[in-house]
Amino acid sequence: MSTAPRAILITGANRGLGLEFVRQIVCFSTPPKYLFATCRNPESATILNEIAKSHSCVKVLKLDVCDFSSYKNLKENISTMLEGEGLNLLVCNAGIFNRIGFEDTTPEMMTAMYTTNVIAPMTLAQTFAPLLKLAAQKLPEETKSWRKATILNMSSDLGSVGMNDNGGCYPYRASKAALNMVTKTQSIDLKADGILTVAVHPGWVQTDMGGQSAPVTPTESIKGMLSVVSNLSEESSGRLFDFEGELMPW
Repeated sequence: MSTAPRAILITGANRGLGLEFVRQIVCFSTPPKYLFATCRNPESATILNEIAKSHSCVKVLKLDVCDFSSYKNLKENISTMLEGEGLNLLVCNAGIFNRIGFEDTTPEMMTAMYTTNVIAPMTLAQTFAPLLKLAAQKLPEETKSWRKATILNMSSDLGSVGMNDNGGCYPYRASKAALNMVTKTQSIDLKADGILTVAVHPGWVQTDMGGQSAPVTPTESIKGMLSVVSNLSEESSGRLFDFEGELMPW
């Protein structure tokens, strides 16, 4: 891949897979003009800020995805920087995880997981849909969907009902299953606006969330996911893929 979308927004960009997204995207031979890298505490995002110093396209912005009251100002700020152009790719990466089982799951855990992993991506999509639609309108002949208008929702194999053979992880599984439904439904409702959506399982990755015993490196995971989203078509919109491009069961 040599040419990135013109404008990209990534949540949870200060560490893990979000940070690796930034690392790889800025290395494209034609990087984006704007890479909005958001996180809760930009002042402590040391590595992300170092990347931003070396790559002028990276704009580090504050966003707590659970602070829904801040979404409007963020959208207006980004819209101003885009100067009448749209947003081409929204990467809903920020999420939380736990391995809580049946007896230990509480309503508070379910609510927190659902808020971060489902309500936040849904609300972000609603907030930035006008900018995604604008991007699609400005590039009607573009064949690469991610350079046009695409939403990437970070899912998980643990959200697949068809693949659940082990049980456990109730709050996380339920939230990712719900996110999969959001993705599928968005693909239908946003199709007329030229916006495609995809849910991607990043693999079991060596991050703070996945642990160092995981078999997949962040480099491998993000390289694969970028390949998936860059080759997304109308026919594959609204599907769940793994990071290697394999279609997964709901």
